[in-house]
Amino acid sequence: MCTIEAQAAITIASAVMQYQNQKKIAKQHAADNRVAMGHYNESYLYDLSKIDNESGNAVREKALEEFKIKQKKALDIATALNLGFGNPLRAVQSVGGVADNDLNYVGFQFTKDMTTLQHQEHEAYAHMVKGYSSLSRPDQPSLLGTGLQIAAAGVNYGVAANKARNKGIYTRGG
Repeated sequence: MCTIEAQAAITIASAVMQYQNQKKIAKQHAADNRVAMGHYNESYLYDLSKIDNESGNAVREKALEEFKIKQKKALDIATALNLGFGNPLRAVQSVGGVADNDLNYVGFQFTKDMTTLQHQEHEAYAHMVKGYSSLSRPDQPSLLGTGLQIAAAGVNYGVAANKARNKGIYTRGG
């Protein structure tokens, strides 16, 4: 059996070591959270990069399609005029109407692509926020609780010392 002093020392040392261990665990948990947040940020930036590339591709594709339609329109007008079919104004209007429909369709597809990319951007942000939300907050140990444990060890030591002096009976002030 340990002496009263040894019991108090063990209790105090145990409380201090427990506090230090909990503090170290909380610090590691916070570091793990920072690493995880870095990964979520990296993933978000990668998603934005892909979306930006797709946006650039859509702009280039739209410009190319518009150029093709304008070239075909010019070719069709020249062909119709050179063949001498009827009224030149009506030939130009007919070819222009078809070309306008094609241009409208290209514009519609481009707008649809841009809307889809915008939704993907929102989804990427939502995924990052969801990742942040899934991280648990590190629990910091209570310094006050540790202090109370140490104080309780002191009180227990005092009670035990009092009983030892008074033949196993606790007496106030003695």
